Amino acid sequence: MKKNSRFATNCAFLFLAAVFIFTSCNSESSNSSLKSKAARLNVLSIEISGRENLKINLDIKGLRPKSKRISFKIHAVSASENQSFKDISWQSPNIDSTMTLFLKFIADLPYNAPQNANYKYESNQFVLKESLPGNQLDTSKIRLQLTKQIKSRGVTLDLDKQQLYILPKYESNSEEIKVAKKALDRCLKSSITLIAENESFNLTKTIYGPWLSLDTTLEVKVDKFLMQLYLQKIALKIEPSLTEILEQFDISDTTKALDEIKFPRMNISKEIEELSALILKGSNSSKQIIFSNRGLPNGIKLGYKDFVEVSLAEQKLWLFKDGNLIIETDIVTGNEKLGRTTPVGNYKILYKQKNKTLRGPGYASFVSYWMPFYNGYGLHDANWRRTFGSNIYERGGSHGCVNLPPKIAPLVYQNVHIGMPVLIH
Repeated sequence: MKKNSRFATNCAFLFLAAVFIFTSCNSESSNSSLKSKAARLNVLSIEISGRENLKINLDIKGLRPKSKRISFKIHAVSASENQSFKDISWQSPNIDSTMTLFLKFIADLPYNAPQNANYKYESNQFVLKESLPGNQLDTSKIRLQLTKQIKSRGVTLDLDKQQLYILPKYESNSEEIKVAKKALDRCLKSSITLIAENESFNLTKTIYGPWLSLDTTLEVKVDKFLMQLYLQKIALKIEPSLTEILEQFDISDTTKALDEIKFPRMNISKEIEELSALILKGSNSSKQIIFSNRGLPNGIKLGYKDFVEVSLAEQKLWLFKDGNLIIETDIVTGNEKLGRTTPVGNYKILYKQKNKTLRGPGYASFVSYWMPFYNGYGLHDANWRRTFGSNIYERGGSHGCVNLPPKIAPLVYQNVHIGMPVLIH
């Protein structure tokens, strides 16, 4: 009996030990599983795809409720642009601020903005051009969708399927497009005759039709640059050359005599203003060409035939060749209040260069046409500006350079040469 009793005791002991070991192992396995699950919940990788073969791998860490730091790490590539962007990561105390940094990266990606449906003048009529989607992302929509993705643990995001791109505002069937077409057609009814003494010029739709288009709000606009080129051709026909004018005066005695010379010149700026209004009304009318009395340009007084003259007061630039005005344009010069005055004086074009980045304290500006004339100052295009002339320079002037409209800059570049005088007053 004692032997059997000892055997039973040993069996009981072994059973209890086995239960203890099993329980301990199961507990360790459970804790390990919980830790693994917590680690998985703390990290999320999302594969983002979009138009133009855009691919973004987004790794997010710190998603546990008590996490003190949230981090985003991305790798982005756009195959169609043959461009791979530098891997970037951010960290911040909360997901909102980290998301903002990510969305700024999204907004800075190269893109083509969506284009509204529009009309283009072709073969004496306006032809409808369909809208284009582009690939500009809507960051506000992306923020909402990405927030949902994180909550639902979604691992893929198709930007196109989720409609996270900015759409054209006006499609070809929009009511606004139909109204805009009527406004364009009304303009094509205009027929204007410009009269100057013994000559007249008929301004018909074959001439001004290409000047018309719709702006971003579908309002009809007139291309004043093209209108200016047309009016300058008329000016060359009806205005006597400065050489002819000078022959009428005895200018050999004093400089004062030169200052007293006044002669009529076609007021191109005023003509642009009045003709634009008449065309937009669909007017049929005749009008006298507007002339204004002007004094001799400083370059003519100095005996130059080829020169550039700049008036800071009028915010105008004139380019003369062979004594004839070939380019007149509004400009923007230096902001005097900020100590960035455009230097006054007589200078010369030092050299010409295309595609240059201008650098200075706190700025770097890329320009397509650079024509320096003095100590870092020059003539150049300013594609970041929408308007020129008037008193813009007083509140938003340049750093001292002479800013040219983007459409005028290549013409100036073609017609100036190294050593050509630049007179600023």
